[in-house]
Amino acid sequence: MKMELKKDNFSDMGTEDLIKKKKSTSFAFGLFVGALTVLLIITIFQTINKGVTPLLAVPFALLPLLILVYSQVSSIDKELKSRNSN
Repeated sequence: MKMELKKDNFSDMGTEDLIKKKKSTSFAFGLFVGALTVLLIITIFQTINKGVTPLLAVPFALLPLLILVYSQVSSIDKELKSRNSN
């Protein structure tokens, strides 16, 4: 079975739908940044107290997902700005 990431075509969406998607995606991005920050702080403290553990790799392994969500938010922003300039 072949799995592909679904690419959203923001130009096909309505402006109200884009604004809703931007709000929800920005909220999820904020939560994700917060969770990764807390996880990184916890793993740093654990590394200081107990030495290096495999858990230290988790925040860095999740970093590409953070980049993907950020790029989606910026794509939505670009589409909304292009609609406002027209």
